Amino acid sequence: MNSKVNLNTLLLSTLILLALLVRVSAALSFPNIFWPDEIFQTQEPAHRLAFGNGMVTWEFRDGTRSWVFPGILAVVMRLTAWMGDGSSGYLAGVSIFLCLLSLTTILVAFLWGYETGGLVTAVITAGVCSVWFELVYFAPKAFTEVVSAHLLLPGVYLGVHGKNFQPRTRLFLAGCLCGLALALRIQLLPAVIFAVIYICCQQWRKKGMPMIAGILGPILIFGMVDAFTWSYPFQSFWLNIWFNVVEGRSLIYGVSPWYEYLLYLLKSWSFILIPITLLAIIGSRHSPILAWLAIIIVLTHSILAHKEYRFIYAALPMVMILAGLGTAELVVNWLQARRMIIPGLLSLVLWTYSSAVLSSRFDVYKEFSFSTLWITNPETTHWYSGSSNLIALQKLSQEKTICGVGLWGISWALSGGYTYLHHHVPIFLLGEEKDFDQLKAGFNYLVANVPVPQQHEDYTLQKCWKSTCIYKKQGSCTDQHYDVNQILKQQGY
Repeated sequence: MNSKVNLNTLLLSTLILLALLVRVSAALSFPNIFWPDEIFQTQEPAHRLAFGNGMVTWEFRDGTRSWVFPGILAVVMRLTAWMGDGSSGYLAGVSIFLCLLSLTTILVAFLWGYETGGLVTAVITAGVCSVWFELVYFAPKAFTEVVSAHLLLPGVYLGVHGKNFQPRTRLFLAGCLCGLALALRIQLLPAVIFAVIYICCQQWRKKGMPMIAGILGPILIFGMVDAFTWSYPFQSFWLNIWFNVVEGRSLIYGVSPWYEYLLYLLKSWSFILIPITLLAIIGSRHSPILAWLAIIIVLTHSILAHKEYRFIYAALPMVMILAGLGTAELVVNWLQARRMIIPGLLSLVLWTYSSAVLSSRFDVYKEFSFSTLWITNPETTHWYSGSSNLIALQKLSQEKTICGVGLWGISWALSGGYTYLHHHVPIFLLGEEKDFDQLKAGFNYLVANVPVPQQHEDYTLQKCWKSTCIYKKQGSCTDQHYDVNQILKQQGY
């Protein structure tokens, strides 16, 4: 018995360490921007809490976002700032923290697989989740959609399995995790309601109360935080719904047809969408709740006019667990081999190869055409999106003589903000040459991805990363009375 437990622990620990190594390595090697919200809705307000400066967008002027998640990230930033110069220390700290949180997917995949089909199923299912490129890519992303997914999944597992806990304790913990996920991402409400009904329907009085109590706890905490940080309890919940649904503020950022998420999946998974779907259907026979939850998450978000791939991220780990269960069933039952080590390893090698191939063409926002299903160009993928800007500002965060930074040809939303610059110096948004002429006295460093006007030869090239370059001007800066947050407010951001 002890040897069996030790083997299980060893294999689980190995998979978790492998997944952590892959995720942290990818996060540190490929700084990128999937969507500006990962910085300006979470890390930038966290930087403002931790260090006193940061860009403020309309969501944090009008009070449509909770301070809970930025508050947690602010603590992580303060605790890990010692790990490197400038912004490099706490940026690595935040990435590691979020990657550690993402390991709940590996743990749940292993435990769910073990409950379903034993050790081989557990290893294959957790192995699939360890190497799948989307789970690796999004692991260090400071999106509430991603973090809520990493809390919802273990909550559902505890609701369905988790036999090592007393029933009421297990259901209360399941409720707490589901409640945290819901508080971070209110759009998960239909999925959470379904999970509660599915788990508690046969013994509602016995199971329903502890689980609902667990759900209400985190939501009440978020409401109290709103009361202290904004004007009234649950302000961020109600105003977010009001601005984005009633007033249609989200429509400014794009409107998509109802089938957009199917196109996203097709562009992301290409022809491998078919075997993944078939394997997930096979796996759903053993774990239908994961299939129903994934469908509900995709369908409820398909109703909304504004669609982004990250919105349905919570469905991706569920689908990959189901696909892992389906793969394991083929290995265990259909091959009917006494020694399943070789076919099991081969299945993981095939999953790893497929993940690597799809990763090299990962770009869900490119225009769809059938040729995009097989064309690969790694440098145009999400792995490199905005990376040059982030590297440039992170480099400037280590400069000691900086007194102001100008952004020339670079949108503030793709700059990395003070999260990457860190210095408490003004950032100047230069839209036209007249802005350059009027404001150049206020900054001695320039970050640009377009040629610098010829009349400004006093800025000398320092270093480039692809098309993004750093230029430096000798001398100090003069006070221009420039407030980037006032500019953002005037422009409606």
